[in-house]
Amino acid sequence: MPALAAWLNDETNWVRSRAALALGRIGGDGALAVLWQAMTERRNPKAGHLAPAIAAFGPPVVDDLIALTADPDPDLRALACRALGSTADDRALPALEHLAAHDLARTTLGGLVATAAKQGLRTAHRIRARTAST
Repeated sequence: MPALAAWLNDETNWVRSRAALALGRIGGDGALAVLWQAMTERRNPKAGHLAPAIAAFGPPVVDDLIALTADPDPDLRALACRALGSTADDRALPALEHLAAHDLARTTLGGLVATAAKQGLRTAHRIRARTAST
């Protein structure tokens, strides 16, 4: 796992993305801790690859992600929105709806947190529709 953790800092986006995906698939407390630390330390403002990896841990991470939507850092709020959307958990929807309507803060890359929340809502609805049809 230390090698995967190191690859989360790689210069190449696809290496960072594959490392995060592998950690999400491995699962367990250690992998989650590595991903959570990478997300909250903001090593890379383009850390969107961490959201689906953290979301792969499912219901146990939802409350922590919801709490992160109140963080003063807009980058963390935006990442939390993306991860929450990927969980498609009912508990996430009110937080995403609130941020989509009210959070006009800009991330480091210039995006709005509200836009990330709207993307999270779309992702959640898409996942929910897909699972309802199976």
